[in-house]
Amino acid sequence: MATRRGVLVVGSSNVDTVIYLDRFSSPGETVQATGKIVSCGGKGANQAVAAARAGAETTFVTALGEDREGRMIEERLAKEGVFLSVAWKRGDTGQAFIEVDGRSENRIAVIGGANMMLSPADVESASDAVAGCVVVLQNEIPSETDTAVMRMASEHGAETVYNPAPFRPVDDRMIGMSDYLVLNRSEFRSLAGTDDVEEGCGFLVSRGAGTVVVTLGKDGCFYSDGDRGRMVPAHRVDAVDASGAGDTFVGYLAALLSEGASVEESVRVAVKAASLSCTRKGAMDGIPRIGDVA
Repeated sequence: MATRRGVLVVGSSNVDTVIYLDRFSSPGETVQATGKIVSCGGKGANQAVAAARAGAETTFVTALGEDREGRMIEERLAKEGVFLSVAWKRGDTGQAFIEVDGRSENRIAVIGGANMMLSPADVESASDAVAGCVVVLQNEIPSETDTAVMRMASEHGAETVYNPAPFRPVDDRMIGMSDYLVLNRSEFRSLAGTDDVEEGCGFLVSRGAGTVVVTLGKDGCFYSDGDRGRMVPAHRVDAVDASGAGDTFVGYLAALLSEGASVEESVRVAVKAASLSCTRKGAMDGIPRIGDVA
């Protein structure tokens, strides 16, 4: 193992309202819910907690509203051992509304709130920490902020893990600065223009990505650096809620990479952690600790 470097996540924080259903409703139809959970979440916060639970020293830069929900998230992340840098905004903390059906499939709608106010100036304070970290980004903050952080990481020679979710058009500058580009099936199809993972990974590597990682749900994960591709199968579990699986994968991947693990080992552990997260309700609450994964 190489020297531990830590993980720096820049991204979103939300309060999640999760509704459990036997099945999704059709347009105009009302169905009876079977349960409800309100908890902390957001792709950035989930990924930061996953990295911390994987054992990495984790710093998280985010924006929160000056409201009760913002304080709730601040307290929760402190309990998780995440070093928090907050840009407090005059507005509401982000919210996500999640439906989970009886097959553990989910539908998610997000109100960005304070997340969409996180500016490049807000992340300048993280510049001193970048050089010693694996930097993680997603798309629940403004694109100009993602770009500013990616440039900062590139200037300091830091490794980057970019998860372009939820999907929005991504230019070649962002792809070219991504050491690890992590996408699910839908995001991969939108960015690569194909469902063929080998062909699409080769295309994205030709656009500048270092290693492309495609998460495939119950089918596991495929990754490629353009020269070598490998499929890693998922662990078979009795899934109840898959809403945090992708974030668990990203956080664990970054944590293992920060400890000097190989790409193969990092992906293998991240796949197992993501599989285990599906056995528990709640995105953040379902993230396993390293002792349950190793």
